Amino acid sequence: MSQAGIGCISLDDTRKYFTSKLTRSPSISKEAKSFLESHDVILLSDENILGGTDKPISQLVYPDGAERVKRLLKKLSPDSFELHLTIRDPEAYLVSRYCEYLRHYPFLDVHHYFDELFVKEFSWLPLIKELQKVAGQDIKVTPFEDVFNDERAYFEYLIGKDLDLVPAADDPAVRRSKISQEAYETLLMVSQHFPGHMIRKMMTMIGNNKQLSRKTPLRPFSKQLSKRLQGNYEADKKELGLI
Repeated sequence: MSQAGIGCISLDDTRKYFTSKLTRSPSISKEAKSFLESHDVILLSDENILGGTDKPISQLVYPDGAERVKRLLKKLSPDSFELHLTIRDPEAYLVSRYCEYLRHYPFLDVHHYFDELFVKEFSWLPLIKELQKVAGQDIKVTPFEDVFNDERAYFEYLIGKDLDLVPAADDPAVRRSKISQEAYETLLMVSQHFPGHMIRKMMTMIGNNKQLSRKTPLRPFSKQLSKRLQGNYEADKKELGLI
């Protein structure tokens, strides 16, 4: 990417120099400024720009997302910019978000985690509309599944250049897939008998070891609710002109 004239830094550095400054620091560091000034085009990518995976308490999913993007744009002061957002099947997203929550926060069982979110009415549209207000322009939305249908085409769409991609590393730190029903039940049992920090340690252990028994997907929602969420997703994509 550097050879193609596009500035890009690692996820760790993105979080160090930019994402972590969205709530605490009034300005970015000298290192960050140097990075920005040395490239005409940059790509910043981090799912945490919109917020984390803490307990959802708003239908916006990321209630501070628009304000965080506003702060980022103010710090970057770009001559021009594009905002890209990837949306995902709501059920898959919510379960994945919950699994990520378990890696960072005190244990909550899956039903308490979602008890302040009106799951039935989940939609990406309110968040997208808030982001558009901040950006003052349409944002570019891509369904999560489309990225994996043709990663190279998506990458070219994202940066405007066709580059050879290096295969992603295939290790637990990268994969961090959703946990199984069996793993969840194990965590639930541990939470009833041991200190809360043990859950985070067990999440790491589960991620680093293959389950020997047959896996059952963690599906906390009823069949009717799952069907409703899939319908919501299709309606969102239709509204956005993605289907």
